[in-house]
Amino acid sequence: MNSSRLAIAMDIGGTNLRFALINESAVILKKGATLTSDHEGKDAIIQRIIDSARLVLEWAEAQPVAMGLALASPVDPDTGIMHMPPNILSLQGYSPIHDLKTNLGMPVVAANDATLAALAEHRYGLKKSVDNLVYLTLSTGVGGGQIINGEIYNGSRGFAAEWGHLTLDLDGPQCNCGSNGCFETFCSGPSIVRITHELLKETGADSTLRQGDLEKLTPLNIAQAAREGDQFSLTVWNKIGRYLGIALSVILNTLDPEIIIIGGGVSSALDLMLESVKREINVRALFPYVDKIPIRSAQLGDEAGLIGAATLAFDNVT
Repeated sequence: MNSSRLAIAMDIGGTNLRFALINESAVILKKGATLTSDHEGKDAIIQRIIDSARLVLEWAEAQPVAMGLALASPVDPDTGIMHMPPNILSLQGYSPIHDLKTNLGMPVVAANDATLAALAEHRYGLKKSVDNLVYLTLSTGVGGGQIINGEIYNGSRGFAAEWGHLTLDLDGPQCNCGSNGCFETFCSGPSIVRITHELLKETGADSTLRQGDLEKLTPLNIAQAAREGDQFSLTVWNKIGRYLGIALSVILNTLDPEIIIIGGGVSSALDLMLESVKREINVRALFPYVDKIPIRSAQLGDEAGLIGAATLAFDNVT
């Protein structure tokens, strides 16, 4: 095993709990995952977090120096308390830091998952080639993180870059955060499936999607059908791309970042949305980007949150 310092990293999301042993060169030495569900209750989720951390500790040949947590929630940067986690509501007001410190006997730090993905992409994906970037993750929810002047920006209370709860439609679908018409209600994985079901019902359109079990529909299925030439599925991604383009226009007009990085499982379909995204940005963004729209897919894939959590851990241990 590499002789550099080790950290335990954990990414606690609305669907999955992912954990890893990572060295200081951002190499993932071993990793694992388990499912999470708000329905199982707070105590069960907390116990699963502790058990997963103990498992990673067993993997390590040398004592990890710290543990970093990437949390799918606005996070108090000082206490690690989760505020209004829209997809893990049972963890509202909870900080895993104390329980993990008590059980593992090591320093524990925490931040928002997309914020840590932004840190990882900045440091290891882009290798600090830009100073200002926005990161978006399109997954179970829509998260956001940002780097300003080369540093993580959390805001005054840990709520910065919650772009998933940007309102795109005043009368739109209800979001788990309690509002309506959030960006997340149009471009998250579950929302894309919901929109697809609605359009299939409303239009009665022919689609190869009808040949499968519609109850098991996923964004991956819809993307595959689109790439195989299913016109209905292409229409779905065009619609989702419009919403994404509107949201990105707001971000570009607000922050003027050098680049917007898009990660998460839904980002694998970015190519299917790109034309409609560009059309919206060309109409709505103030700067005339023309064909040089500063958007790219994440380079670290699903590992960005874990790598960012480990990076935060190393950064906070002297």
